[in-house]
Parts: sequence; C-alpha cells; structure tokens
Amino acid sequence: MDPAGEIQKVASMRRGGSGSMWRRGDDVFSRSSRDEDDEEALRWAALERLPTHDRVRRAIVPLGLGDEAAAKGVVDVDVLSLGPPERRALLERLVRVADEDNERFLLKLKERVDRVGIDMPTIEVRFQNLDAEAEVRVGSSGLPSVLNSVVNTLEEAANALHILPSTKQTMPVLHDVSGIIKPRRMTLLLGPPGSGKTTLLLALAGRLDKDLKVKGKVTYNGHEMSEFVPERTAAYISQHDLHIGEMTVRETLAFSARCQGVGDRFDMLTELSRREKAANIKPDADIDAFMKARQEANVVTDYILKILGLDICADTMVGDEMLRGISGGQRKRVTTVSLRTVDYKTSEFRRNKALIKELSQAAPGSNDLHFPSKYSQSSFTQLMACLWKQNLSYWRNPPYNTVRFFFTTIIALLLGTIFWDLGGKVKTSQDLFNAMGSMYSAVLFIGIMNCTSVQPVVAVERTVFYRERAAGMYSAFPYAMGQVVIELPYALVQAILYGVIVYSMIGFEWTAAKFFWYLFFGYFTLLYFTFYGMMAVGLTPNYHIAAIVSSAFYAIWNLFSGFIIPRPKVPIWWRWYCYICPVAWTLYGLVVSQFGDNATPMDDGTLVMHFVEDYFDFKHSWLGWVATIVVAFTVLFASLFGFAIMKFNFQKR
Repeated sequence: MDPAGEIQKVASMRRGGSGSMWRRGDDVFSRSSRDEDDEEALRWAALERLPTHDRVRRAIVPLGLGDEAAAKGVVDVDVLSLGPPERRALLERLVRVADEDNERFLLKLKERVDRVGIDMPTIEVRFQNLDAEAEVRVGSSGLPSVLNSVVNTLEEAANALHILPSTKQTMPVLHDVSGIIKPRRMTLLLGPPGSGKTTLLLALAGRLDKDLKVKGKVTYNGHEMSEFVPERTAAYISQHDLHIGEMTVRETLAFSARCQGVGDRFDMLTELSRREKAANIKPDADIDAFMKARQEANVVTDYILKILGLDICADTMVGDEMLRGISGGQRKRVTTVSLRTVDYKTSEFRRNKALIKELSQAAPGSNDLHFPSKYSQSSFTQLMACLWKQNLSYWRNPPYNTVRFFFTTIIALLLGTIFWDLGGKVKTSQDLFNAMGSMYSAVLFIGIMNCTSVQPVVAVERTVFYRERAAGMYSAFPYAMGQVVIELPYALVQAILYGVIVYSMIGFEWTAAKFFWYLFFGYFTLLYFTFYGMMAVGLTPNYHIAAIVSSAFYAIWNLFSGFIIPRPKVPIWWRWYCYICPVAWTLYGLVVSQFGDNATPMDDGTLVMHFVEDYFDFKHSWLGWVATIVVAFTVLFASLFGFAIMKFNFQKR
C-alpha cells in the first residue's frame, strides 16, 4: 500500500462530498476554514492508520509560512525527502528567532515526550578521590633543545635497560579530587593556569595520557570507564579550533552529522508514535514533523546552524591561516557545535560534607551505556563520509592543485626540451645512456615533487583527524583509506598529462604496448612517492621532521637507482639495497619495456637488447615481475601510512 496515495484518497473523498452549494451566507464565509480543519483531521486519521514504520516517516505540514500557509492548506510528506526550502520553512515556523523561540520549542519537545511517559536517558558523572601524577624533567634538562633531545633519548634508553636510574621527578597534577556532575546541569570549572583543569576534563572524558599515573574512580551512572565506550557518551572539546579550511560551515557540520548518525532516534520515535496512537493523542504538526525529520542529517545541520547563529555564514568557508574564512567566534562555535540551551537551575554551592555523604551513596538507577562499537556508523559509511570530505578539501585547495598540475606540465615541458628526440637514437651506448637519463630524470623530479607537495597537506589534515577520531566520529582505517583512494584519480590524471608530453617530446617508440608500460610505471611511481610522503608524515611528529627523513631517503634512492652506478658494479655488500630500492625497479621497468626487446644493432654490432641485459642486468622476460614489485611498493607505503595513523598519536592536547 502506498502511504501517500492512501492519505490523498481519503482527503479527496472528503472534499468531493462537502455538501450543497445552497447554504446561508455566514456558512459561505466559514466554510473554507471548516473544510481546511476537516481536511487536516482526515489526513491525521489516514496517517494514524499507517503501519508504524511508515508513520514515523510521514508528517502533516503546512505549505508556506504565516498567511501563505493558511491560504495553501496542509499536505502530508515524506519527511526524509524534504528539500532545502521545506526544511527552512519548517525551522522558521518553529524557531524564527533563536534566542527567543528555541526555549519554547525545546519545552514543546519535552512536553510531547513527557505526555506519553517516555523517560529520556540521563547521565550522572561521579569522580572520587581522583589523583594524577606525571614524571617530568626539571631544570635545564627540561628545556627544548637539540642537545637535551639527544641526551634525554639516550638516558631513557639507559633507563629501559636498567643501566641508569631515572632523573625525572614526580609532579602531582590532581590530588584527591571528588565531585558529582548532575544530569541536565551546567557545571562551571574554574581555576588558575596550571591547576589541572584540562587534566580533570580529560579524565572525565576518558582521554588521559597513558604516561600519567592515575588513581581514583570515574563512573557514568555507576559504570566505570572499562565497562562502556566513553567516546559515545562524552566529548572533550579542545581549545584549538582545528578544521579543514576549504570546507564551508554547513559542510563541516554535515560531515559531522554523517559520521555521528541519528543514534536511537528512530527507536524512540517508533515508541512515541505507538504510545500516542494508543492514547489517541494528536501531536503538534510542526513538532511532529521536526522530530521525524531529525532522522535526516541535513535537518539537524540546519537546526544547529540556526540556534548557534551560524546560518548567516553557513555557506562560507571555515578558512585557516592561508585562507580567509569565518571569524574567530564563529569558528569556536563550529568547534563546539553544542546547544547553548541548558538547565541553569543548579543547586553551582554544596557543602563539602554533603558532597562526601552523597558520594558514599550508590548512583541512581543507571541507564544502559553499552554500545556495540566505539563509532556510530559502519566502516563503509565512515569511508564514504571521509571520501566526500577529502574530495571537497582537494578541489578547494588551489595552491595544492596548482603545484601538482601546473608544475607537472612545466617539468614535463622542461624535460622534453632537454632530452628532445633522444628516445629513438640507439646507435651507440651513449645514446642509450642519454635515453635512460631522460627516464631517470622524469621519475625522480616528478616523484619528489609529489612527495614534498602532499606532506604539508596531510600534516594539517592529520591534526584535524586526531580531534575528530577522539570525538568518536570515525576510526583511523576509513580516514587512511580515504586519503589513499582520493589520490588514485589525481595521480592518474597527473601521470597521463606528464607521460603524454614527455613521451612524445623525447621521441620514444609509439606502440601501444610501450606507451602503456611507460604510463603504467609512471603512474605507480607517482603513487608510491605520494604514499611515501604520507607515510613519512604518519610516522613523525610534524611536517618538518617528515621532510628531513624524506630527503635522506631521496639521496639513498638516487644512489642505488642503477643509473649512477649500474647494479652489477655496486659492491656486493651493498647490492642488496638495490633490490629494496623502489626507484631502481621503476627504472628497470622503463628501460626494459622500451629497449629490452629491441633487436637493432648498434655501431659496434651489439644488439640493443643484449647491451641492456649485459650492462645493466635487465631482462625483458622479467617485465611482469618488475611491474608486480612496483605495485607492491605502492601497496606497502600506503599500508604503512595506514598503520602509522592507527598506531601513533602525535596530538598536543
């Protein structure tokens, strides 16, 4: 049965039999109002006859605002398919002025739920005899310097081997702290700098650093931290406003909504609808429509934008140090994305004895805090959300795209003019060295450029990732997978653009197989350089250290690539590194795919293919294995990036 069709059928039957045209004059003036009321009543009656699953998806809403709504009447709609104009009209009717109307709106929500006896879940947080201590260095050894860094690292290694005793001193951060945070209350935490406010908040959110020594107990409705997932119940909001600057305010909130999901709203709505039907209660139409529409993330986003005063900048980019965006106050509201409306009827001056007495009593009836997972959404949903965000971030980052595609073209044209038409000259061994030099240069220049350009972008996004993962929005795997997958099409476009220009200007042989192999090795070389740069960022505390580590490996890869020194001439005790050098395998594949089957005799009578095999130890029959190894390096670096993101956390709280 079609729910919408059934409701329309009942309403139309009522209008068709509305009575004779011969009525008294006063009936003529009041007939329209009565018909509209009767029509709305019939629509409600038809809605009540629907199965519960369909009933929680459909609502009776007016068409328009104010007088316009009275003129146009009402209509039943699928609330999950409301468009932007309909969502805005609904919110305007409920919360026209956020500061004035939102409290009345929330009271209406509460009254509807209370009327049928549904108890909304509440949480009471208790912390008792909480102690936290940190081992720190004091004096000159605690100053951040290169010398201290080296000395302290060596000392920690000696401490681990029990060679030297530790010189660190214990510093108390929290001492015997106890208290209760009541449900539906705002608790103000005050204290001077360095008094342990942040440490207490992190302890309550279950996010204390593992290096701290903690004693005492923190419970949520009587459950200790080990018995549930704190990230699904509490959130710690850092003082740092970390966002993707290229995303708008609306997109930032929408991404959060996609990751968080709707929780148990559907189950609550189902029970609410069932009880109202049993009690023959007709809810307020707009309240009913909003509560049902909250199953759709966009409605929640529009509501939060409205009540936080962010609707005026909803389509403005958040911005960062390099991109102009919203103001500092607006950015802070985007960070918190929390309701300002709270119950201020706190009891903020309780005597210490009374607090101790209450702490000695058992917690009130506890709600079930069990969640099957730390995250609200499935891994696939998280991945789709991360891909959506990454795509927006990449396309709206002009400096990043300019560096990649503009300089890709410039470097391709530069190399093409330097090695103009050298690819087809194979008369002497020097001709082969020149052609090989063009391949070597092409690989190294574009690969290093990709590696260095991706590192600052990933470093910034990793900082945002730490905050969002700590908030329970998504896990490390979808984020890392999203970063890897989003690079695939970008690198493909880059490889085709670069390969076509260089291949044609250098003058390599135009056959489908040879051109394919050139693009193949060029594409996967771009990928493994990119993923190597991302891996270096993932394994190091910041972008600067990652750049230093990457530069060191550039030199090593350059030395063992097989171009400066052919592999057979490398000393035997270093030759093993040639087999684990990815650039060496790329050069192997490029040279063999172009010249490994070339039977053209050179000036000295040696065939090109024999010279390549004898001098470089490159065999054309191994081309498939070479391609597999290059792909394996790509997968390896991408996997190590994912491993680093999952295992290491360099976030500064």
